[in-house]
Amino acid sequence: MVKLRLKRIGRKHEPHYRVVATDSRFPRDGRFIEELGWFNPKAKDVLYKLNMEAIKKWISNGAQPTYAVKSILINEGIMERDKGAPLARKQKRALKNPEKRRKHRKIEKPVEESSQA
Repeated sequence: MVKLRLKRIGRKHEPHYRVVATDSRFPRDGRFIEELGWFNPKAKDVLYKLNMEAIKKWISNGAQPTYAVKSILINEGIMERDKGAPLARKQKRALKNPEKRRKHRKIEKPVEESSQA
């Protein structure tokens, strides 16, 4: 499967990324099929530059963007946000044993004894 993802370049604490089309089996910084642009998360004015025609071609051919690339494409207006699903990656899981969690325990109030005379 072809993915559109970020390939990290740059040195320690100075990340720069290239947006590439690559096979999902290849490592993050490994071999890629085509370079589609760049992304600089620490820049103050220009954050990214993309080859829109190439990206649209890859998406129309079935390439799947990763979470980071998808958020860039949504900001650029190439893709639309899914209406039903949130953009966040991680889904909240149900607790295995909610009774054992302290914040989920029911608070038992002491029973007041009424004196009958």
